[in-house]
Amino acid sequence: MTQSQRPTTQSQRPRHRVVVVGAGYAGVLATNRILASRGRHRGEDPARDCRVTVINPRDEFIERIRLHEVVAGARPSAAVPLRQVLHQDAEVLVGTVHEIDPAAQCVRVGVAGTVVPYDTLVYAVGSNTARSVPGMDERAHHAGDSAAAERLRKELAALAPGSAVRVVGGGSTAVEIVSEVAAARPDLVVDIVAAGSVLGYMRSPARRRILRALDGLGVTRHEGAQVTRVGERELVLADGRVLDFDVCVWAASFEVPDLARRSGLATDAVGRLRVDATLTSLDHPDIVGAGDAVVAPPEVGSHLRMACAVALPLGGHVADTVLARIRGEQRPTLSLGFALQCMSLGRKAGYLQFVRADDSPRPIGVSGRLGAVAKEAICKMTVDKLRAERTRPGAYKAPKGPKPVPQPLSEEVAR
Repeated sequence: MTQSQRPTTQSQRPRHRVVVVGAGYAGVLATNRILASRGRHRGEDPARDCRVTVINPRDEFIERIRLHEVVAGARPSAAVPLRQVLHQDAEVLVGTVHEIDPAAQCVRVGVAGTVVPYDTLVYAVGSNTARSVPGMDERAHHAGDSAAAERLRKELAALAPGSAVRVVGGGSTAVEIVSEVAAARPDLVVDIVAAGSVLGYMRSPARRRILRALDGLGVTRHEGAQVTRVGERELVLADGRVLDFDVCVWAASFEVPDLARRSGLATDAVGRLRVDATLTSLDHPDIVGAGDAVVAPPEVGSHLRMACAVALPLGGHVADTVLARIRGEQRPTLSLGFALQCMSLGRKAGYLQFVRADDSPRPIGVSGRLGAVAKEAICKMTVDKLRAERTRPGAYKAPKGPKPVPQPLSEEVAR
């Protein structure tokens, strides 16, 4: 038997190269589960020698669910060294992916365009604050990343008593920021400015409790106040009103990076990577995706939202999909549900809303001090589970999703 005729052994088999773009909640969990799962398969495991490279703009993991604490000075930083949360065998490349080349199966990193090849690509680039109003980039702060939150904390700490802080947005992110700032600095004038109703999506009893908590912190609400421009220390509203400020914090909406769109991948109208029910790209089976920058089909994903509570289980599921691909098995179908929503209202209060699998509210919630304790426990558990996945794949578990919603057949298929 010649050298070329000899069967390939496990040690000779080329290593499957997995590249993970993004080291947020989804990217870190996916990385840890893939690496910890190697060799845990019946018989010879094709995934045993797979290699995972994580590409991220910084060598830190950011606890985004704690950024409001950083803003208010309750926590010095939300950054954790990547090596403290990633599997020891993960290779880390610090840099920004500027292009995905699906035909060549590689990504290009940094201004020099360093080429990193892949056999499977995990797209987990996350989201950031939307730049949707003139002037906001130059005159408003955002708390979407650790560096921005730390800059904002320093500026708030330097404010004189009586200064005005306006937080723009009506969702949970804006509520957490405004309540943290108001609780930490009762000497400031702190307002929340919302285009619609503050937390208008919540059930009425829960919303009333939270609004009472904001009232107790001295937060003034401006509802139905659509900001059209951020001027020099002023917010210009659609109805012509002007609200002066000393510091403006923008927490109104989020957007996703346009990497997938620029790379010619199938995306939706806002640039999220379109995937099937297994989280596989619709046009490239060697690309999978998880987190805020991905949109799943409505039959399994119509109830999902941009949140850590979604990114984590999507990261776990995408790892299972990657492992199935390497092992030549059927890729699993996504089934993801919810159990609760939670938010902090300063360090001494919080609110937990119990929900059904489809994220619709149940008629029960927990508020006050107990709500704060529960929210803190959930935040701590999040990082604990990420770390646990380094040695126990499947340590993080999420509820099963609601019954899939049948989608109508297109006219062409119906024929």
